[in-house]
Amino acid sequence: MNFKRLLNTELGKFFISVLLGLGIATLFRQVCTGDKCLTFNGPVISDFDEKIFKYDEKCYKYTTKTAKCDPMLKVVDVTAPPTEPVPPKSGLF
Repeated sequence: MNFKRLLNTELGKFFISVLLGLGIATLFRQVCTGDKCLTFNGPVISDFDEKIFKYDEKCYKYTTKTAKCDPMLKVVDVTAPPTEPVPPKSGLF
């Protein structure tokens, strides 16, 4: 019955309100919005594999190499046009 006693104090009401507010805020929080989400997608392999490209008076030949994917890494789309950098937010978060 300590919970009922906690509700009868000003400090207890404050803490309960904060906990309920944070709980409700997490339900409606947007995880990823706009250009804050990064997705890298590579080019079509057949467009580059075993072909020779000239850059800066040097020739390069691309070959594919298989590698393990790390599920903890983000996928970023390299074919998307560049976006303006997001200015840092002021405040606590």
